[in-house]
Amino acid sequence: YERLVVPQPIEDFTGSRVLTMEYVEGTKIDALSPLVRVDLGGGELIEELFRAYLQQVLVDGLFHADPHPGNVFYLPGNRIVIIDFGMVGRLSRARREQIIDLFSGIARRDAEAITEVVLEWTGDAGVDEHRLSDDLEELLFDFSEAPLKDVRMAVLLRQVTAIMREHSIVLPADLTLMFKALITLEGLGRQYDPDFRLVEHLGPFLERALTDRRRPGALVRRGRDSVEQMTGLLAGIPRDLARLMRDARRGRMRVDLDLKRLDHFGQQLDDTIDRITVGIMTASLVIGSSIVMTVQSGPTFMGVPLLTVLGLLGYLVAFFNSVWIIVNIWRSRRG
Repeated sequence: YERLVVPQPIEDFTGSRVLTMEYVEGTKIDALSPLVRVDLGGGELIEELFRAYLQQVLVDGLFHADPHPGNVFYLPGNRIVIIDFGMVGRLSRARREQIIDLFSGIARRDAEAITEVVLEWTGDAGVDEHRLSDDLEELLFDFSEAPLKDVRMAVLLRQVTAIMREHSIVLPADLTLMFKALITLEGLGRQYDPDFRLVEHLGPFLERALTDRRRPGALVRRGRDSVEQMTGLLAGIPRDLARLMRDARRGRMRVDLDLKRLDHFGQQLDDTIDRITVGIMTASLVIGSSIVMTVQSGPTFMGVPLLTVLGLLGYLVAFFNSVWIIVNIWRSRRG
């Protein structure tokens, strides 16, 4: 990128907490008037800056993480300079592959592909995959009517992160820096052109990245990585078995079960026991009331034997209990 200048660090004045770089004298890019920007070809400069950033993020895996307007200057000779590399982000090759899959899924409006990427960021957290996929599908539906060039990356990334928070998914720190940098960049571009869309510049990089994946060298590398992972897994089995046997001998072995069907069975068993208990009580009331009503002696209430009144109350309670049991069984079978 011939028109992009990066000042070099001065090692003698740089330490773990202070970064000293070459002095550059220019004009802050947000201080240029709109007419000056047009005369200087500022739009082309900004596009080159964005292409350079996409190169850093998607290809190199090392990027300037704080590209706000105060860190971008215009230099004589129609050049642009980025300063303050005190904050940089690093992305592993696996992470760059995930980002490419994410952006590719967004471009194709493929909710399943996006869900697979997001699930790789969940770690050990339990996530309802179907609900997550439905939320991402709804997000893509909101953008389905808009042409890809009209999609604002900042809005899209914010909504993706909002869905992740809703599902208690913590965004990895390296991705947080990358998202922040891309959102800041798009805001910078919109200062020059209100219609600027970062998504427009993603296409060529995604096509190149996806093409590189199909090259023989990339296929061989992925195959080698898979073999190494499988070898490491097999090599670790004896160690894991030894640790398991040691914990068992020491009485520290524990098995955690999370079986939703077992929980459902337990609930069904509780409901059945409740119905049986109420049924036994109802039968007892019917038998007891029948015995009591056969007794004519004893105290009376308004000329009616009190035991007869108690028997009628027992029949009434037994009737309502029977209705409850029938309704409960009917509902459970419908469920």
